[in-house]
Amino acid sequence: MHSGNFENTIAAVLEHYPAGMYLAAVSGGADSTAMLAALAAVRNRKSFDLRCIHIEHGIRPAAESRGDAAFVRSLCEKLHVPCRIISIAPGKIAAAAQKRGIGIEAAARLYRRRAWFREAVRLEAQQIEAESCAMPVRVLTAHTADDMLETVLMRFLRGSGPSGLATMPVSRGRILRPLIALNRRDVLDYLNEKSISWREDSTNTDRQFLRNRIRHCLIPLLEESFPQWRVGVAALAETQSFAADFIQSEAASRIQWGVGSGVDREQQSSSPQSLYADVKIFFAQSPIIREEALFQGIDKLLPSARISRTIKRKNIRRFCEGNITAMDLGPLRLTKDSRQIIISTPTAHCSLLTAHSHESGFSLLIKAPGSYNLKGIALEVRECPSGGNGEDVFYAGVFYAQLPLVLRPCFNDDYIEWRGKKLTPAELKSTGVIAAVDSRGVAAFIGSAGGDAVGLLQRRENDSAVQVAITVNNGGIDV
Repeated sequence: MHSGNFENTIAAVLEHYPAGMYLAAVSGGADSTAMLAALAAVRNRKSFDLRCIHIEHGIRPAAESRGDAAFVRSLCEKLHVPCRIISIAPGKIAAAAQKRGIGIEAAARLYRRRAWFREAVRLEAQQIEAESCAMPVRVLTAHTADDMLETVLMRFLRGSGPSGLATMPVSRGRILRPLIALNRRDVLDYLNEKSISWREDSTNTDRQFLRNRIRHCLIPLLEESFPQWRVGVAALAETQSFAADFIQSEAASRIQWGVGSGVDREQQSSSPQSLYADVKIFFAQSPIIREEALFQGIDKLLPSARISRTIKRKNIRRFCEGNITAMDLGPLRLTKDSRQIIISTPTAHCSLLTAHSHESGFSLLIKAPGSYNLKGIALEVRECPSGGNGEDVFYAGVFYAQLPLVLRPCFNDDYIEWRGKKLTPAELKSTGVIAAVDSRGVAAFIGSAGGDAVGLLQRRENDSAVQVAITVNNGGIDV
């Protein structure tokens, strides 16, 4: 593509989405470098203010990261574009990734977007202080058509729904993607014609990241065996965009989420941030509408940046089937009763994990069958037939428990009966044995002993109690 056509394509996008100021997010890589250079060229014949922001993530070697920042600063000086460099302390993103249970690249994306939006707000406030006409600030990112196709492939492999497989939009909120109709070849041709250098991120070849495996492993295979794959994937994404828009519209109109007043007083006091919907209306809808409505409720209650990757569609789908009355999603909890579907954030009074004053202390109060998370272990409480068995589930034991049930760390005087012997926690040689305790004391331990799953009966309650099975399923322990 000729450089003039490259710049004209970007100029055409800006004409459809005008703003008083554009904040270009530039990493120093080929895509963002080409975008900044083209924007600077277009600025000479169009009337807009152009700024640049570069985020130094602190997740790569310092010399490389600082080299990127120095390159962007130098490029901005040559192009006469004001530049702001924001450095994130080394280790901060890695710690956030571990805390949220997400990949380091995903955590970096959250920090990066937060920095972009804060800078945009700061620039808008600066205009107001200068008593000038405050104009909105758009954040420009250098996503190309290749990035969009890679993202669709990633989400396809992860089992995303229609919205995940939809075409990456040109504009969403503050974000504007002026390169989305261009591909990587167009970018490289432009840079070479203009004799502009760029930086290469060493992590782009690291195949521990899914995007890199798709880029370097899957796409070459598709190019070799299915040369028209790009056309097919782009058509799929466009179709899913229409489907996603329809489903989102239907879910929003059919299932209304109320705030606070529709929740019982006990629920209000324990979960001040709650949404509710009528249970009959909810289950009168098709399954995909139910799923989308729950995702919409989650988005309303919790900013997307805080949603853990533990909130997976398969868990939402299980709850939407109606057989589970409660499900712990990590940052949120779903519950169902005879009147309402409730989405709530956990507090100290919820039936969720409650941290004590020391790190190793914890307790989990279980009031009803459902899905729970405890110390990184997935727990499920459900009624089941005594002695039931399944191909993918190992039943370590079946006991009758009088709900509510409490899970807590085992104490020194606790014991379980294992193959005719009474074993103490120390004898189990386990790093994470959990005790199940009800109103009459210890009911069972959950953990491991010499590689064997442990979920043992300590005693039986009367026949009128809820029957619960302790199971081990795909590495997660279900109760």
